[in-house]
Amino acid sequence: MQRTAWKKNVFLATITALLVLFGFGSTSYASIAIHGARATADYWTERNPDGETLYLTREEIASVNQEIREKTTSLTDLMSYPQTVDGATIKELILSAQQDFRGETDPGEHYDKGGRPITQYDYNAAQGNCNLDAVPLSTEVRYGVVTMRADMRLLPTPKYYFDDKSFQHYDDLQGTALDPCEPLLVLHMSRDGAFAFAVGRYYMGWVSLGAIGFTDRAAWEKYVSPHNFLVVTDHKKKVHVGGAWDVLFQMGSIIPLKSPVPRGGAYQAVIPVEVNGHLSEAEVPIKADRTVNPGFLPCTSNNFVRQSLKFLDDGYGWGGMEESVDCSSFVQDVYRSMGILLPRDADQQELAMNHSVSLEGLDTDARYQKVAEAPVGALFFKPGHVMLYLGKDDKGTPLAIHSASSYFTFSGNKSKKHYIRRVLVSNLTYQNGKAIRTIDGMTSIGSCF
Repeated sequence: MQRTAWKKNVFLATITALLVLFGFGSTSYASIAIHGARATADYWTERNPDGETLYLTREEIASVNQEIREKTTSLTDLMSYPQTVDGATIKELILSAQQDFRGETDPGEHYDKGGRPITQYDYNAAQGNCNLDAVPLSTEVRYGVVTMRADMRLLPTPKYYFDDKSFQHYDDLQGTALDPCEPLLVLHMSRDGAFAFAVGRYYMGWVSLGAIGFTDRAAWEKYVSPHNFLVVTDHKKKVHVGGAWDVLFQMGSIIPLKSPVPRGGAYQAVIPVEVNGHLSEAEVPIKADRTVNPGFLPCTSNNFVRQSLKFLDDGYGWGGMEESVDCSSFVQDVYRSMGILLPRDADQQELAMNHSVSLEGLDTDARYQKVAEAPVGALFFKPGHVMLYLGKDDKGTPLAIHSASSYFTFSGNKSKKHYIRRVLVSNLTYQNGKAIRTIDGMTSIGSCF
């Protein structure tokens, strides 16, 4: 995921047999999705005798995270954030969070969930709901914790902004999705009182007030830096709270614990609950199984393989829509399960890499040589897209796994766009709308180890 005016021109990978089965594709072109053994973790881990060797220790990861934070403006060190923020800064943050909509006087051609056009009145109401006139000269930061999976949006409105009224998978107001237990700094309220403008670890934007429990700083800090915690290691995990409801976590989520030692085969976890706007907590048993880990996983090449392939065949979720991942949240989740905190968007991830190899000016053979030198788990960047490197297969073909939106095929002078919207394994030969193969369109290879 990358936020630009051309963000949807992300032309990716292949069509799966499942899509064909349900009528979303055609068998008139060759599928380039990798199936079978090469799309399993065992294929890669069994061929890597050094796969359990640490890339980075916990101390080295802390240093890497600090370097990443210094290279990008999109990550926030919540603990060191000022407790009082001046009004001019808050206004600028609110406007910056609008991204492509900043300074736009009309909504453009967008449609709501019912396929109805977003009117000028709708757009003016959303912009006015930012409540900029009510920002005081200075604001005391409020401390909140996310209590359910929640959207973080560019404007404070529940309306979807689709640019295609019949293909409604890409909401242009969707910034990202937040997991439960995520700490937030709340700086402002919308005019209608339904949204809070908040700063998180990876993003800032508008969050529904009903998904935030407010508390004091001392309680909030326990979520910023818990002493004992579980890390969600499955692609998705639902936790039952009091037998009354479920909360959804994605890979890399941190869940505070009462104790690091399981009892009776279960950990006693602390799940935040919102009660009349205030933070409450429920103690919930979470089974000690392979879906969670006490602390971060070791940072090894085999864990990059195992973690990434847990997402295989999950649907593409723009900005975390449809309870899934786009390209950048996919790699972010894999990395954060090992404690490496990447920015949320692909362009910022590329800037944040501790080790980066530019591919500018290189021919195809030289590009493949650079790919062959990359470590497993490295990230391949092209405009608007990011992929995770699995390694070379038995025939020497480099393969990557990524959350793919679409790709193109060509017949004569005609091109055809195929929506694939799936996490898959592919080679680097699929083409974009200009008939440029992925290997030739890649801009850099990056890693943190």
